[in-house]
Amino acid sequence: MALFIAYVVIGAGLSYIRGGSFLTPDRIAVLLLAGAIMLGRGKAFVRDWGPFLLLLFGYELMRGVADNMTNLGAYSANDHGRILVQSLIDGDKALFFGHIPTLWLQDRLYTPGVTHWYDTGAALIYMLHFVLPLAFGFALWLRDRTMFRRFVVMLLAMSYGAFVFFLLVPAAPPWLAADWGYIDGVDRPSYQAYKAFLPHRWENYDTFRLWTRASPNPVAALPSLHAAFPWLVLLIACTTFRWWGLLLVPYNIGLWFSVVYLSQHWAVDVLAGIVWATAIWAFFMWIYVWRHRTEPGLPEPAPYPADSR
Repeated sequence: MALFIAYVVIGAGLSYIRGGSFLTPDRIAVLLLAGAIMLGRGKAFVRDWGPFLLLLFGYELMRGVADNMTNLGAYSANDHGRILVQSLIDGDKALFFGHIPTLWLQDRLYTPGVTHWYDTGAALIYMLHFVLPLAFGFALWLRDRTMFRRFVVMLLAMSYGAFVFFLLVPAAPPWLAADWGYIDGVDRPSYQAYKAFLPHRWENYDTFRLWTRASPNPVAALPSLHAAFPWLVLLIACTTFRWWGLLLVPYNIGLWFSVVYLSQHWAVDVLAGIVWATAIWAFFMWIYVWRHRTEPGLPEPAPYPADSR
């Protein structure tokens, strides 16, 4: 495991130094394939990961379909149709005693023109949206292919289910609500954060455009998959490795802070993402437990390290 982590870190560093970019989903897939080949499991990787990656990339491209069907450009400055905005603002205020967390955090932490360590940290955490689940999936695949397949099913079901919600109930993030005049004082800390560690030619990239060049959908805020992905990873890690999975709690907390502080999501988006991931995990674990009881001989629904050799 330590060697794998070192391999990913070195790969990410080389990607940054040579190409001027951090790991995007396609680069992650190539990096994992190279790792599998070095371990002598290249064919198994293609067989097990091929369908998963195709479906995952297909989901990313479908985000653009949702954006086109929402037809954001057709709305005027004062008419945003069925896109949720005010209800999300009201939801955040109800949860935080009249305060909007994004505004509250930026009022106290954000300084225009100054890049603090937490600005850079928040931007980096946001960029790990695909890195964490794919790296965790790879480690799980090396250890327990049964749990890897279950993780893949849950991740894809969660993503495609959220896509339907994005399509039917589009929701604007805080930065877009600010652009439309619903709230004042919201900025984009990610702009100046990326200038601190991305090459000059990328200095105008922000957290939204970095991951959505092929599939832009600025009204896919609720539920937050940025919150749902690492929470599902935590649940699967606890299911598989017991208490070791709790080591992912700090990362999840950092992610919640990042997406809210960077004005990418409302707090209610984050809560909805956690609920959505938990519901998906509970539903499929119930199915696996039920199948194990009704079909003797199936693998245990929650294998632990000692059982999964």
